[in-house]
Amino acid sequence: MPRQPPPLPPSEAGLDEALQRGLGGGALLFTTNPGLEDLAAEELCERLDPLGLAAPEIRLQLKPWGFGGHLLVVLPRVDDGVTGEALAMGTVHHVLRPLYGFDLPADPDAGLEHIHAQLSERGVPALGEDGVASFRVTTRRSGDHPFSSIDVQRRAGAALIERYGLAVDLTGFDRQVRVDVRGQRCLVGVQLTRDPLSRRHHRLYNPGAAVKANVACALLRLSRVESGRLLDPFCGSGTIPIEAARLHPGLQIEASDYSPRAVEGAGRNLEAEGFAGRVALACRDLADLAEAHPAGRFDAIVTNPPFGVRLGRGMNFSAFYARFLDAAAHLLRPGGRLVFLAWKRGLIDKANRPARRFRRLHVRVVETGGIYPRIYVMERRRDPAPREAGGW
Repeated sequence: MPRQPPPLPPSEAGLDEALQRGLGGGALLFTTNPGLEDLAAEELCERLDPLGLAAPEIRLQLKPWGFGGHLLVVLPRVDDGVTGEALAMGTVHHVLRPLYGFDLPADPDAGLEHIHAQLSERGVPALGEDGVASFRVTTRRSGDHPFSSIDVQRRAGAALIERYGLAVDLTGFDRQVRVDVRGQRCLVGVQLTRDPLSRRHHRLYNPGAAVKANVACALLRLSRVESGRLLDPFCGSGTIPIEAARLHPGLQIEASDYSPRAVEGAGRNLEAEGFAGRVALACRDLADLAEAHPAGRFDAIVTNPPFGVRLGRGMNFSAFYARFLDAAAHLLRPGGRLVFLAWKRGLIDKANRPARRFRRLHVRVVETGGIYPRIYVMERRRDPAPREAGGW
């Protein structure tokens, strides 16, 4: 059986109140793609367990205060070891130290002044530390407000200048303060990551539809493969093979794409990351895969096939997914996993229905680049399944 994720600690409704009471010293806040919050929690628990922080000691909330794409964690302690593990996570974008939150007043025109007043009164302790000479404020805002993110940054920044007498530096800052507004809720914290952790690859070739590194990491986690053979048949810029090589030194990785330009670009990206010798790269169309590889060669296929948003309306996705599942069924050993992104709802089930060579284990929606594809996790059946009314 594939390795199962560790049990996650229960979500607690009282974390908001804990922060309000000033218990945020052991808190961390992570940002990721909406739809990947539980995978970030799973990764964090795995990373903290060797440090003596077992899951029962960790209190967490997925989507705290309704903030999609966020994970709030309260720990018994946050030291250099804990912070180091957090900053090495593969499924997240940023790591923050949340300080406090507050509700905006009912009068929308009073929102900016309330933010200014709260920052003036409560401040940001990290700005008072020795050696801190400059800061910047970053805001993520969603909801209907009579002010913009830039307005929030200006008013919050003015309050902090008045309190600490520091300079604002948008590029060479010593501390980055986050003042995020979601609906009627405002959350203040300090961002520990200067650049997104998901922007960790040297992309010499960077097509617009390339999957982000943290999404690739999430796909690989869902595959539950750490050794054996992995294939990415739509490798594009090479993000999934690069992540696989980074995560699993013992994994044998093969990758291909129908586009010579993509294969050449992926090769340059792999070389830039030092993984050129780890990945067997080839230019192959979907129709070539069965001839190029013996049956049952791979333990997992993890890939980001084209799903139509940027390819126009001329692609026949019913036929494409039927060919894709046929090829995957040939390539995977029985019990092997197929993990991929797909856009067209229902076409995957339809393509699998005639031969029923895959069992669908899981499907979820994830936001990436402003669109909402689904992640499918499927398992190669050992024998074709008997037909059951409405079943899989």
